[in-house]
Amino acid sequence: MPTIKEHLEGLLNSVTGNCKGLFSESQRYHKQFEKGKYACAVLRPTRRMRSNIGVNRELLLVASNFKDQQQRILKFVMQEIQKSQGRFENTIAMIVHLDGDGNQKLRNWGREFGISIIAINANKQIESEEDLERRLSSQLYSHDPFDVSGPVSSDYSFFGRRDEAIDLARKLQNGQIRSCLGIRKIGKTSIINRVLLEIEKSQDCTCVMTDCSRDEVFEASAEVLMTSLAYSIDLAREMETGYSNLEVQSRGCDLVQSREHLAQSIASTTRPVILIFDEIDYITPGSPTSRRWKDDFNRFWRSLRTIYQECSRSNSTLSILISGVSTYWFTVEEIGGIENAALAFVPDEFLSPMAQGASVAMLKRLGRISGLAISDEAAKHIAISTGNIPFWSRKCGSFIHRHLDTDSRPTEVGIEATVSLVRQFIREEGSAIAEVALTHLFRVHPEMADAAKAVSQGKYGEISPATFRTLSRYGIATAAGEFSGAMISAAYESLGSAVLESEAGRMEPRREDSLRDWAEDLSVLGRRRNILEKRLRAITLNFIRADALQNNKLQELRDSILKHVRSGKRPSLANVTAEELMERLDWLELSRIIMDRWELFEVIFGDRREFRSNSSVINERPDAHAKEFDQADFALYRRALTSLEKAISKLG
Repeated sequence: MPTIKEHLEGLLNSVTGNCKGLFSESQRYHKQFEKGKYACAVLRPTRRMRSNIGVNRELLLVASNFKDQQQRILKFVMQEIQKSQGRFENTIAMIVHLDGDGNQKLRNWGREFGISIIAINANKQIESEEDLERRLSSQLYSHDPFDVSGPVSSDYSFFGRRDEAIDLARKLQNGQIRSCLGIRKIGKTSIINRVLLEIEKSQDCTCVMTDCSRDEVFEASAEVLMTSLAYSIDLAREMETGYSNLEVQSRGCDLVQSREHLAQSIASTTRPVILIFDEIDYITPGSPTSRRWKDDFNRFWRSLRTIYQECSRSNSTLSILISGVSTYWFTVEEIGGIENAALAFVPDEFLSPMAQGASVAMLKRLGRISGLAISDEAAKHIAISTGNIPFWSRKCGSFIHRHLDTDSRPTEVGIEATVSLVRQFIREEGSAIAEVALTHLFRVHPEMADAAKAVSQGKYGEISPATFRTLSRYGIATAAGEFSGAMISAAYESLGSAVLESEAGRMEPRREDSLRDWAEDLSVLGRRRNILEKRLRAITLNFIRADALQNNKLQELRDSILKHVRSGKRPSLANVTAEELMERLDWLELSRIIMDRWELFEVIFGDRREFRSNSSVINERPDAHAKEFDQADFALYRRALTSLEKAISKLG
């Protein structure tokens, strides 16, 4: 009977014995991590392999003999890469294992950690060097490194703005007020996440994060918001990380009491206090979701300004970071006939598109990971067409990745093929993505709609210099008075007459046609969602029941469902059957069961992160919430529904 060490050595040999023309082994060692034992080999790619997979450093190969792989192996891999201090490639690693389902599990977990995992199932014998290379290529190039579904902050996904984030983190330690403005999806939340990461690593601060798009936040009064900030500061002060998400406290108090409470909480904190407000547009007089802030905006900022000024006199440090689309409400002189308390309180600091060189470098690096050698000219064309907005550029790169055959990779991507694919991307996906950003910008900053119209008509010279400068800083127009890229041009042309001139401080769709279309869209989406939800309930129940039966835990089935129900609902469901209980779950609870039992549902949905993103979109029910849905929002909603519908259709 071989020892564990010998068994692990055998797994390594099954790979290294067939990789002479692909890699050379430079080192081998064994380690224990969280009660698991692993063998590691350090592989130096040959010149051909370095070119094929786009790496310049050595690769880490890890062997694990567990029959059921767990996520801790990814933690071990990431630890070894970080400890190597740059020796190992940080975008790719290899794992040889004995788990029949391990390849998919390891690849999915790798995506969550921001790294491509090449998983090799040693149960299937590697027959030759050609066989190993074929396995490596099929796994490596099928992964889409371009696609991101939400904000990023890790070193593996965050491109082009590291120095900017570090500089902002340093400024926030010193009692400054900063802003981070820009159109939707330009990367505001990503840079906030990166700033928080930098603060946690190198700064000693107390941070409270407020996402103003949360229902409970924009529905709160000025008093409740200030009390909640005070409570959250007290909470963060006790946390080892010094960080807290805003905990909304609804207990009643007047403005004076809440202001004193917040001032006291800041004064009681020895470390600098940083208040971060993301999606600030939701708590301004132009809020698309709450009329309350027409009155409470002035009351809130008058009190916060008083506290900030007092901190500067009392040796307390308070910093504020505001992120959103527009600072319009921080620049008008009065609101409702009353002097604007926030006037000139927040500086106009924009998160503009990335530098073209950074966009090109990002696209080329991500392309190498997926086996696409994107030429400088092709990468530049993608960057220019997408306005150098990183999210848009990555979406375009993802489209190109999906439309090029993986079997022929690695392959070069030249300008001719790129021009055609970029044009197709803008027509099929890109225009709708850009429409979302433009529609939202015109709604919260109506002056930009008039400026964009002048640009579209070639009359940019008629725009006031200040307004044109703002339009340029948003990344909508170039200094030459043209739209910044084909995506924006196509989106504006597509919007056409769907958006009227500004009216009462916001853009409104044409009432008769759009209201009818909106109602029809809503009806269709509602019907599709209900059918999907009904099928998903039945599938979920069948899968967890079968698993319970197989593991002799059928008696625990009802309780396993009940634990995912919100605590306030549980007493009323204490005596219902598992079938009845499943019918009473809301969408979030149903999704939570699937996420928690992902090992059962991975075979249906594949990518856990993609399922979570689609589920979150579908939960934003336009017929049940006060949030506005424009045409592009409907398109994204339809896309999420279609993705889940296709996944469950495989079950027949």
